[in-house]
Amino acid sequence: MSAPRYLLVDGHSVIFHWPELRALHARQPNRCREVLARLLGGLHDTSDWLVTLVFDGKTGTPPLTVTGKMALIYSQEGQTADSIIERLVGQVADPATVSVITADGAERVTVESLGAVAFSPDWLRDELQRADSDWQSTLGQVHKKARW
Repeated sequence: MSAPRYLLVDGHSVIFHWPELRALHARQPNRCREVLARLLGGLHDTSDWLVTLVFDGKTGTPPLTVTGKMALIYSQEGQTADSIIERLVGQVADPATVSVITADGAERVTVESLGAVAFSPDWLRDELQRADSDWQSTLGQVHKKARW
């Protein structure tokens, strides 16, 4: 069995980097976060990534919600999504198994100095497309073998 691969996603970094999510966030911020969570939940459920989505929160935001097995974390007062991501990277036995998605250059340097790998939101879009293609291919093979 291979070691788990962790994907830590700075949610607002992705939202403000992807034009379609940025536009949705301007009109419906809660809906926008739900859309991103659903996309990442699909990646979590159909690939070998263990996904954690982290948002900068505000007072009254629940600290942790689990959708299926994907963790959704909101920072609390006095915290940032970046500080949560850095703490999570530091808690993993092998930081090389952690990939962080952020458009923030300073955050990339910080998590890489902790031993994780940092990728851009553009890389995440490509990974979502690849995982969806792999999943569709797998479903097609199952369908052919099922003979229904």
